[in-house]
Amino acid sequence: MNPLTIQARAHAYTVEPFASIASALTSVAGRDKALYLVDRRFRELYAAELAELLPEARVVELEASEGAKSFEALTPVFLDLLAKGLKRDRTLVVIGGGVLQDIGCFIASVLSRGLRWELLPTTLLAQADSCIGSKSSINIGQYKNQIGTFYPPHRILMVPGVLASLPDDEIRSGLGEVIKLQLLAGESGFRELMADLSAGSLRDVALLSKWVGRSAAVKQPYIETDEFDRGVRNLLNYGHTFGHAYESATAFAIPHGIAVVLGMLTATCISAHLGLAPAAHFDELRRLLAPWHQPYGDVLQGASLDAILAAIKHDKKNTGDTVNCILTRGFGRMEKTPVPLAEVLAPGIKDFIQKRLYLSA
Repeated sequence: MNPLTIQARAHAYTVEPFASIASALTSVAGRDKALYLVDRRFRELYAAELAELLPEARVVELEASEGAKSFEALTPVFLDLLAKGLKRDRTLVVIGGGVLQDIGCFIASVLSRGLRWELLPTTLLAQADSCIGSKSSINIGQYKNQIGTFYPPHRILMVPGVLASLPDDEIRSGLGEVIKLQLLAGESGFRELMADLSAGSLRDVALLSKWVGRSAAVKQPYIETDEFDRGVRNLLNYGHTFGHAYESATAFAIPHGIAVVLGMLTATCISAHLGLAPAAHFDELRRLLAPWHQPYGDVLQGASLDAILAAIKHDKKNTGDTVNCILTRGFGRMEKTPVPLAEVLAPGIKDFIQKRLYLSA
């Protein structure tokens, strides 16, 4: 991918490609005083390389779990970073995927009322989607992503090579967000992506890097036009109202991006039911996207409908008994639509999961 600069209210920030972890980390601003918030699994995978780059006395290591990004779990992280000397004149370097990014962004935005932070995203999900956009989302109690801030990193250090170490499901999860962005962009990009994925390999770093860059190009105008998510940026939530509910109702047994694929299919199925999208559009997406959610459709079919609906009710984007859904009229034609929960969504979700999810249904 090519370097790019993104404009945000707090500050402009850059996305910069690097050939290696070492070249990325040696470029960190104020490296001699920087502190590091690092994903434990990633540090184990790259132990030899990171040992020479990360001073032990300035490292805080975390497990990338939903529990770790809960409001209740953050106090010891704050205290550890403070004890190691993190303050406004130092840089916080966050190394990890979406969970570490959420935690690091939140900490950097509120500690000393905002300090410099740089991000090295280590998953396809983070590289292709969440690393730009400046949002943090923190869980509290049973409520997912209810606390958060807008505070972009000052730099994003993109190392495509780290994607080679990801398990297949993590790559598939990242591709869920790539697919979403190409559906938002229009038909041609989506069909090119499907062709690339059919012909290529999940282990092809060059191919993945291509779509990381293409994803950033799609997302950039949304977040620059509507940084604080009050208007057009809402369209980036296509598939997320349902996807988040499916994650919650299955105790996160479905990876995020794969839940988003299932969520997009749900949104498209309901759009077809309401007469917004042609039934043929749903049928085609159901066929083309089947490889990118199986076998997690079986997990979804085992989830409680009541738990799914309860999660949707708690979604911060909704009010009362109406759910603000991102529905579709076809490729590149998404729109925010208020939909009654009891009268339309509940039976629509049930019908999708029980009867419409699989091609044989």
